[in-house]
Amino acid sequence: MDIDTLVRTFGCEMTLVDLTHTLSPAIPVWPTHPFFCQEVIESYDRGDLACNHALGMSEHTGTHFDAPLHFFKGAAAIDAIGLKSFFGRMAKIDARDCSPDDAVGVDRIVAFEAAHGEIRAGDAVFFHFGWDRFWADPADHPRFLSDWPGLSREAAEYLLARGIRVAGSDCLSLDCFSSTDFPAHRLLLGAGVPIGENFARLGEVPAFSFLITMPLPIAGGSGSPLRAIAAFAARDPSNTVSALA
Repeated sequence: MDIDTLVRTFGCEMTLVDLTHTLSPAIPVWPTHPFFCQEVIESYDRGDLACNHALGMSEHTGTHFDAPLHFFKGAAAIDAIGLKSFFGRMAKIDARDCSPDDAVGVDRIVAFEAAHGEIRAGDAVFFHFGWDRFWADPADHPRFLSDWPGLSREAAEYLLARGIRVAGSDCLSLDCFSSTDFPAHRLLLGAGVPIGENFARLGEVPAFSFLITMPLPIAGGSGSPLRAIAAFAARDPSNTVSALA
């Protein structure tokens, strides 16, 4: 693809949806992880020349990727994952009707493919559980931090057989809340497939779109916060960006 086509595609012809939660000290955090902290280092109000903050957080804060190292000693860290993993076609599977703590089966993925087309090798696949609705209001954080749905072992195996490059959801983990053996993490990360968690606004994107993600290249990192954007044709949101798919 030439530069002019790229500019035209991501210019006025595109709809862009930010899939990233804003980081602030008020965001929900798993009990064993550090809270997000933002400390004033330089301030105009104190007479400093510039504004500057120190940040403190986990590698798995907010919208983020898990790297294989997160579950496997000696596996790839986030800075070792090839850039091509972070860009490409994304399938969004609607799973909002799942019960709390439910494990998505293969039948849901097969039904998606029958309705919208097959998941292809190199696709990212994200599940829209609607769990991001519990993110913004602190009163909902206990619900966000418990009973979320996830993937079954069979669903993770099916996606791996399809040759996907990334999997994720809008929940705190891709494994359901009560899981003790973490099949999605062990199977996907074990195969070198990064896992995206705490994504936002998946309900605003069509079945297929073009996913752009930008994790930080943290040396030896088990994961990284990121900025995630979905792009799709403004005139026909039912289709992915054909020139970039």
